[in-house]
Amino acid sequence: MLDQLLNGVLPVFGIGAVGYFLGLLGTFDFNLAMALNKFVMFVAMPALGFQLLAHAPLGEFNLAMLGGYFVTELLMYATGFLIARCIFKTDVMEAALLGLAIALTNHILFVLPIAITLFGEAAVTPIVAIISMDGMLFFSGSLILMDVLATKDASLGHTIIKIARNPPLVAMALGLVVGLLGFSVPTGIDVFMDFLGGTASPVLLFALGIILSQKTSGSGPMLPVAMTGVKLVIHPALAWAIFAGVLQLAPEVRNPAMMVAAAPCGVMAFMLALNYGVRVDAIARAILYSSIGSIVTVTVAATLQ
Repeated sequence: MLDQLLNGVLPVFGIGAVGYFLGLLGTFDFNLAMALNKFVMFVAMPALGFQLLAHAPLGEFNLAMLGGYFVTELLMYATGFLIARCIFKTDVMEAALLGLAIALTNHILFVLPIAITLFGEAAVTPIVAIISMDGMLFFSGSLILMDVLATKDASLGHTIIKIARNPPLVAMALGLVVGLLGFSVPTGIDVFMDFLGGTASPVLLFALGIILSQKTSGSGPMLPVAMTGVKLVIHPALAWAIFAGVLQLAPEVRNPAMMVAAAPCGVMAFMLALNYGVRVDAIARAILYSSIGSIVTVTVAATLQ
């Protein structure tokens, strides 16, 4: 377990810590974090989304595992939304993103690099499958929802045009077409997309660290604490009940998926909150608290037998 912690979890977690301390020192501030976030939203994330879907081994995906994990995500999204909206009285957009934060776990930026470091590329197909499903369904659906909520006073045509021009949505749609049709991406384009997409994880984690270092005057601590508890306790327990109990999946499929369920709240919700002008303090602190707690939960999940 110590090897997984030192060589897999902490190096990735440390990127956010660097951003946090440089934010405390004043080297980076909120405006610079916003600039970094825009780079990820409009440049790095589209490249990453295209790469993941264009090269996803769709024929190797375990559909039973994906179906079971999708059920856990729906339940987590509904739970997060209802807690935020009904108990803590947040507005609809913040509640939607808090629900997204505990449903769309931090797999691209956190779990995938940890799993590759620990187990190699060949062992992470279940994680890639979940990331691909989330990109096509949850992340795309959330982008559309946020566009609709942000333009609720606009005409239907204007909203549709805005959705159709959303860079991550366009890139993921193109990547899915390439992947399904089996097209070969030219080497130069592949290298370009890979180079850009590889910056999304460290840059967004770094920006998150900067935001967390800034003083906020928003909601109290109980909302992010509640989200953290749901994410790190209820989500892994529910996933284990479905994977090991109902579906009885083999360990080589079950355990990587369990690492995803045990991971911290998704940073994509933070990126969307900044981009759509939604209050970020509760979302950012839920990511922080769950990231700290996931040092234990992801490490345990990585050592399951």
